[in-house]
Amino acid sequence: MPPDDDEFRAAVRDVLGRSGLSMRALSAAMGRDPGYIAALLDPSRPSRARPTPADLVAASDATGISFVELLDLLWGIPPSRLARELAGLGVSGPLAADLARLPETERVEVADFAAYLAARHAGRRTASGKR
Repeated sequence: MPPDDDEFRAAVRDVLGRSGLSMRALSAAMGRDPGYIAALLDPSRPSRARPTPADLVAASDATGISFVELLDLLWGIPPSRLARELAGLGVSGPLAADLARLPETERVEVADFAAYLAARHAGRRTASGKR
């Protein structure tokens, strides 16, 4: 769920503070008009369109803050979801066709269960106490 307007403005201020860029410089880096970031931060102005993924890629390049972190901060898309979906793209072999037929919610369940099994397996110890 995307952050509400106050959380969003706080996140934009955090990006500015961490990057050391001015509002104008960040707006320019994103290919937006010079007042774009200032307008996003002004609570008295009507809400403006939030940065697009292309804007966030440009902001990432200009600030050094990862695209994934910007998606989390400004859109509320957690890195774990991106990792899970990217991992799903790499599925191949006999299960790939079966997974492709599942609805998204069930693919997420399968990915979560696989992560659980992997974590459980990683935590097992042998009789000698070694992993």
